[in-house]
Amino acid sequence: MARMFPSSIRSKKSGAEIRVFEALRDALADDWTALHHVRWLQKESGRNARDGEADFLIVHPEHGMIALEVKGGEVKFAAASGQWTTRSKNKTESSIKDPFDQAKDASYALAKYLRSLPGWPSRWGPIGYAVCFPDGRVGSALLPHMAPVLIDADDFEPAERLERRLIEICHFWRRDTHSAGELGVARIVQALAHDVRIEHPLRLDVEEAEREILRLSDQQFRILDMLDAERRVAVAGPAGSGKTLVAAEKARRLATQGFDVLFTCFNRPLADHLRRALGDEPRIRVSGFHQLCLDLAKEAGVETWGKRDEPAFWDQQLPEYLGQAVDQLGARFDALVVDEAQDFEESWWLPLQMLLRDPDHGVTYIFYDDNQAIYRRPGGLPDGLVSARLAENWRNASPIFDAVMGFYAGGKVTCAGPDGPPIEMASVAKKDLRSELSKLLHRLIEEGDLEAKDVVVLTPHSPAHSPVLGQVGAFKLTDDPIGRRDVRLSSIFRYKGLDAAAVVICDVDRYVEEEFTKLMYVACSRARAYLAVLLNEG
Repeated sequence: MARMFPSSIRSKKSGAEIRVFEALRDALADDWTALHHVRWLQKESGRNARDGEADFLIVHPEHGMIALEVKGGEVKFAAASGQWTTRSKNKTESSIKDPFDQAKDASYALAKYLRSLPGWPSRWGPIGYAVCFPDGRVGSALLPHMAPVLIDADDFEPAERLERRLIEICHFWRRDTHSAGELGVARIVQALAHDVRIEHPLRLDVEEAEREILRLSDQQFRILDMLDAERRVAVAGPAGSGKTLVAAEKARRLATQGFDVLFTCFNRPLADHLRRALGDEPRIRVSGFHQLCLDLAKEAGVETWGKRDEPAFWDQQLPEYLGQAVDQLGARFDALVVDEAQDFEESWWLPLQMLLRDPDHGVTYIFYDDNQAIYRRPGGLPDGLVSARLAENWRNASPIFDAVMGFYAGGKVTCAGPDGPPIEMASVAKKDLRSELSKLLHRLIEEGDLEAKDVVVLTPHSPAHSPVLGQVGAFKLTDDPIGRRDVRLSSIFRYKGLDAAAVVICDVDRYVEEEFTKLMYVACSRARAYLAVLLNEG
């Protein structure tokens, strides 16, 4: 049985591809590898990005590799018009592209893409191509360029005939070059169909960080597949749906394909976190939006005067300085990835677009929270963005998910996270807050065996103005935890975009409902496994 990537077919749209997938899986020996629905983007010097795709890539360590184009239904070629058509089972006839040209283009583009990867063996090859018609049998003489690379329904029965036919096609394409070998097959899978794993630091303190490997869900894989096929996309989703994970993985993929990528977001701690996570990719520049404005203005010699304690400086003046800097420095990126776009002002998008070498058509992926209870769809977005949505929550345990959804108004969201302990909620008098928080932390860390670095305390205030700053019982609450009994203290909005295993929310008043909804939506969604809420009495 062949190794299949993915192990089960995800796209159910093409019955022909499903039949080929199952035939390859069942008929081929275990030294064959087949990759279904492969897509890539390639950046060429002096040219716009080019898309590539193949229905299947079939690889053998000794025989070689074939890009396989699949066409279902009854297929015909009219020599007089040069037109290909296909007729479905319901007798609907439609024009199609020349499948042999499609297969040939895919094999050439794939070979060029693989050879552009660092360290790829230039002598390995060739990459052949073939066309498969699983629903039909050849009923006429074939043109000269078809016979050597055509597979039809006769090649599927008996099962061993398909393997023999694939070997024949591989040998047709063989030249005096090195075989891939097992290492070559592994490198092809690594380049085109590897598992996606993102090392995700769970805490901001790098020295104390515990690292976890997060696997993307099938839905997040589908969004990544879509981003491979579309160059300009706006991805919406609630907190916990993996927007930042998908954005980071897409930025990494673009960088490995030769794109110079700008990855920006609103919240500076999130930008710092992403910079560490993507620090091994020199083609990615990660920066909070405001820091980007300041850095480029300084580089261009643009004077940034204004009162930094006033919102107008950050919301209006800095984007203007960025525009002036771009006028002087010029464009410098091929791709733009934006997280937290719901917090971006309309006037920020134009200078960001001008940083692209192709402002109107450059690769652009924008991720935003679609909670209509507190956000609107970002205004002033670039034109031509395809819409997509993540609708599964993978970050929060189900009790936390239920709490977050109480503050969410948007499209349907499914909880894909695990079961977890129930949320703890209590009303506490302000004079008793420190003692009650001390008891709670003791229960979590001393009795519950959590480490202090796994716990974050969130309040509506900055740490400097929080009533729980400093020593609380046996623990020290600080925005810069270093010691074994130090617990991170952060404002709710400063921690936006980040998460922790256990979160304690405290010193929250039930005042204006809109503000309370916003605070609780952001704060509750930071917790992955455990959540406690200490509301102020009254």
